[in-house]
Amino acid sequence: MLNELPVEIKLELLKSHLQLAFLNTEWYRLSNRFYKEHCLKLKPKAYWIRLQNGVCRYIETLDKERGAARRINARNSLSYGDELSNIPFMSDSWQIIYSVLFRNPRFFAMECESREMNLSHDVKTEYYCPMELESGRKYPCNLWCKKVTDGGFFGSIRVAIYGQPDCTDPLLLRDLPLVLNDWCKVPGMYCLYGGDFEIPKSATSLQVVHMGVSITNATNVVLEAVDTTPFQNAKSWLLFSTREMEIFNPTEKLLSAERMHWDEKFVNINNTASTKEAEFNFVYRFPKDSGSHNDLKSVWFPRLRDCSMIDT
Repeated sequence: MLNELPVEIKLELLKSHLQLAFLNTEWYRLSNRFYKEHCLKLKPKAYWIRLQNGVCRYIETLDKERGAARRINARNSLSYGDELSNIPFMSDSWQIIYSVLFRNPRFFAMECESREMNLSHDVKTEYYCPMELESGRKYPCNLWCKKVTDGGFFGSIRVAIYGQPDCTDPLLLRDLPLVLNDWCKVPGMYCLYGGDFEIPKSATSLQVVHMGVSITNATNVVLEAVDTTPFQNAKSWLLFSTREMEIFNPTEKLLSAERMHWDEKFVNINNTASTKEAEFNFVYRFPKDSGSHNDLKSVWFPRLRDCSMIDT
């Protein structure tokens, strides 16, 4: 029987069979331990002590949706004699922490400047964002753009991701289709598919890559975030949108800023986002790919499997 196996073997099984976490409460708690150990391999204990307040602040905002699952771990505090073992909203939530920071993170804080191109009236707005990601993995690059008024244009958009800060070792170079303007006429939030890129394997578990986005002749459009979530994996999509203007958890923005050592002043923590009511509409690349968007109900927190069926 699986339940009779030693803990060490169970943890090894979870590496390749993560669905075992939903077998019963014991396995769910072991999964939390598995993700904690994995996070500690990626970053040392001192890193987590530094981020503790930001992590706990973010996880606490998810408790309405994820509280029951979190308390499965909290009721059985797994103490390993270290200071990370009994921290509410942190020691009981390592799967969410890993997902938010490493598996499919979003990055919000970006440097931005606009300049007029020589010998023309074109205005290019350039965004720069360093992104810390896992080595040896493939990621999508999704751009969240906010269009604040009716009219105006998205302009010409180019995405570039480099392995080095001097713009060498290109990982992704792509111009987005100019037809985006036909689909982005009304105010709202738009997520644009920017392409896929792969982080080379290296001796280090994490690497910082350097992303630049240039938007030429955009009017009333700002780049809000860069997302690495694999939306609509089975379908070829161009973009999806919602009329809602504020859809991100403000405390996730703060955590992103703290993680990448950005200034937190760009975040208004008093913002109230309406993600749970937002309706997302997809535009697909090919008509044969048209279909439901039921696997994207919210961007408020990572898509994690429901734990209501776990045997307690």
